[in-house]
Formats: sequence, structure tokens, C-alpha cells
Amino acid sequence: MYPVGPQPPGVYWRRRIIVLVVLVAILALLWWLIFGRGGGDDGGAEPVPVPTPTSSPTPVPTSTTPTPEPTPTEITECADADILVEASAEEAIYPVGSTPNLTLTVTNIGTRPCKRDVGPGANELIITAGDVSIWSSDDCNPSDDKDITTLDRGDAFQTQLVWDGYLSEAGCPPDMPMADAGEYTVNGRNGDLYSAPSALRLE
Repeated sequence: MYPVGPQPPGVYWRRRIIVLVVLVAILALLWWLIFGRGGGDDGGAEPVPVPTPTSSPTPVPTSTTPTPEPTPTEITECADADILVEASAEEAIYPVGSTPNLTLTVTNIGTRPCKRDVGPGANELIITAGDVSIWSSDDCNPSDDKDITTLDRGDAFQTQLVWDGYLSEAGCPPDMPMADAGEYTVNGRNGDLYSAPSALRLE
């Protein structure tokens, strides 16, 4: 605390102050290097990136070609080979002068539905004696009317009428005689198709 030497005491005190100042400056520099730059306030620190949570990508639905709706099969006209025509009387035997009930049946015997004209213009019932026609439903009631009907496989269309027991001719002339007792056949027609003959007897 008390300088000893040839110089005045003030010289030694100044030297001590200078050394002390240099030491304080060195310590301050070290403090700034260590804590001022590396460990200072958070304002100068580089932001630490926070990992963004990854989400699974939304699956994109696979596009598929829609199944086309089946095209409805067009129903066409019945071929003659797909049609069966039948004709018959309600009873096999009638008294002379009676009025037999007759039935015409048109059946689809094909493998698919089809359209058929079953109107009065296409249908006819005929009474024959041998090879001679003695009565026809078209003689007195001719018609061109159509009735296009869809017949499913196995479907049958029926029409009925009554024979008045008299003979007839085309044009329906009056005063035609009554049919005599004997053996007759009932025949039917649809378009160009004819039925097999069915027996009918008057007695």
C-alpha cells in the first residue's frame, strides 16, 4: 500500500491505476465476448424452426368407368314361326239352329317377347264343310282395325264370337239359309297364319 522506490509515490500509484484499468478492460472484453455475443438477450438469437406436423395426404378416389346401363332389348314384330293360331267351338255338338260359341287363340310360342297384330282386321273365324267355306266372321263384319299387342313368351290372346248358325258370303247378302245338320270344322286365321281345323257337328 505504500510504494517503495527511488521515484515519488505518485508515479507508482499511477502505474498501479493504469495496470488496474487495463485488467478491468481485459475482463470487460472477455465478458462481452463470452456473454454479450453468445449468451445475450433472446432478441438476437436465431429462431429455432419448429417442425410443422405433417398430415397424411387425402387419398384421391380412383376414377372408375361407370358400368353402362343395359340397353333394353327392342321388342320387334313376331315372326310367323313364333305364333300358334288355334280355333275351336265351345261344344263339339250343337243342335241345328243353335248359335255355337267360337274362340280364336293367338299364342307366342317363340323364345322372346314380340309384337303381334291381334285386331279384327288380322283375325278371322271360318266354318267349313269339307273344303267349302260356309261362313266367315269377315263376310258381314269386315274390318281393317289393328291392335298391336306385345306377347311375352307363352302369352296367349283370345277373342270370342258367336256363329248365328246361318251360311254367309262376302258382302253379307240377305236371306242366307241356315246350316244343315252335318259335320263341320272351325278354322281360325291371324294374318297369314291359319289354325288346324277343329271338329264341330250340327244335329
